[in-house]
Amino acid sequence: MGAPSKSWRALAGFLGVAAGVALLFTLVAMVALRPKDGLAWVWVPDLGADLRVDAGLQTKPLKDTVVAAVLQDRALEGTTASGLSVAPALAVTPQPAVAIKTSPAARPVTTPAPSQPGPTATPDPGPGPTPTPTAAPTPTPTPAPTPTPSPAPTPVPTPSPTPAPTPTPQFAIKWAGELVTKSKNGNGARCAQSTVTAVGGFTTNGVGGTVSYQWVRVDNQGNRTNGASGTTQVAAGDSNLHQVTSDIFTPVHSGSDQLVFLSPAYSVPAQSWNCVG
Repeated sequence: MGAPSKSWRALAGFLGVAAGVALLFTLVAMVALRPKDGLAWVWVPDLGADLRVDAGLQTKPLKDTVVAAVLQDRALEGTTASGLSVAPALAVTPQPAVAIKTSPAARPVTTPAPSQPGPTATPDPGPGPTPTPTAAPTPTPTPAPTPTPSPAPTPVPTPSPTPAPTPTPQFAIKWAGELVTKSKNGNGARCAQSTVTAVGGFTTNGVGGTVSYQWVRVDNQGNRTNGASGTTQVAAGDSNLHQVTSDIFTPVHSGSDQLVFLSPAYSVPAQSWNCVG
């Protein structure tokens, strides 16, 4: 009694596992074959010659890749070009509509082959009349525009340079001279009996100014003595000879007398006298 119950249990377990596996495969197939964007009804071409199946005996949809590949081959080969034989019974049988699940972008579109008409012979019209050449009209020359004369530029006057002011010449003595003479008093030739007289004069450059002068005596003993002196006012433009005050004295020894101008500075060579001291 124990052995048959164990076999029934084993058979029931096997059947349960088989049913579970079948149910699992059914669910997987339903999920995989569930359409996502609806069904599209297309006419399936006669695939009997290519796939060796009868189109009338087809009971389930073909794979999308198979249908797309067949349609692409037929589009490349042309609708009329076919080297496969089709059974007469299958040729007249209308093709059933088959629902194929395809995405919108992957749905094949069969482009009909453009009709190619044969060449049409074009009749030769023959040589036509020679057109008479028309002479081109002579272009009218356009007169050149008269250029607008440009005004001559006015030269900029060069400014005259300002002359440098002429410097005013300084007041100066132009010439001076003197004359020394000795006169004897009585019959002796001694110095105490002599009289020395020195006279002189000068001229200027005419500018005008004041002239001051001095007589300077130097005897042979080395003694220096200042003689007569004076000042003379010279007007502008006056270039005449002017006399100076004469130097008159009685010498003690022989010596010389010289006219010295203090302003403007000027010197006259000295003249000497001789006597017995």
